[in-house]
Amino acid sequence: MALVDPILNDDYEFDTALVPPPAAAPRRQHILDPGFDLTLRPMRYPQFFDMYRDAIKNTWTVDEIDFSDDLVDLDRKLMPAEKHLVSRLIAFFATGDSIVSNNLVLNLYQHINAPEARMYLSRQLYEEALHVQFYLTLLDNYIPDMAEREAAFAAVENIPSIKAKAEFCFKWMDSIEGLQRIETKEQRKQFLMNLICFATCIEGLFFFAAFAYVYFLR
Repeated sequence: MALVDPILNDDYEFDTALVPPPAAAPRRQHILDPGFDLTLRPMRYPQFFDMYRDAIKNTWTVDEIDFSDDLVDLDRKLMPAEKHLVSRLIAFFATGDSIVSNNLVLNLYQHINAPEARMYLSRQLYEEALHVQFYLTLLDNYIPDMAEREAAFAAVENIPSIKAKAEFCFKWMDSIEGLQRIETKEQRKQFLMNLICFATCIEGLFFFAAFAYVYFLR
C-alpha cells in the first residue's frame, strides 16, 4: 500500500496555532537610542529620505567647473587687499569643511539609529568632501606662488583668525568624541550642544559670514 503525505492532500489543514509569527525586529523609539535599525520599512523619518533624494539630484563634480574667467577677474579686477581676502576665505573654507566632515564621521553618524537619517548623513559627507576638493582646487588655481599656497594650506596653524575658529570647532567636536552611547538626559544634552554649535555657529555664522564677503566681491 502506497504511503500518502498528508501535506500533499488538498483536504489537509495546517494548524497555524503551532506556527509562531515571525518576530518583528525591535524598533527604537527615539533617533538617539543606542543601536541601529537596518531596514527602511517602516520608515520613521521620511523627511530624511526626501532630503537624501533631493541631494542626489544636486550631484556635480569639480571637473565640470571652468576657472578661466575667474583667473582673469582675479588678475585684472581685484585689488591686492581683495586678492588677499580671497585666499584667506578659501583657506578657511577648506579647513572648515574638513572639520565638519570629521564631526559627521566621528560623532554624529555613530549615534543616529535611523537608516534613512544615516543615508542623508552619508550624502552630506560626500558633499563636504566635494567642497574640500573644490576649495583646494581654487587654491591651486588662484595662488600660483608655491610658498604662498603652502601658507594658505597651513592657515589653520598660522593665521590667528582661522586658528581661533578651528579651536572653537575642535572644542565642541572633542566634547562628545568619547561618548560611546547616549542613554541619559545629560548625554543627550552633550550631543545636542555639539549639533547646535556645528549647525548654528560654524555653518550658520562662520561660513555664512565668509560667504557674505564673497557676495560683496561680486
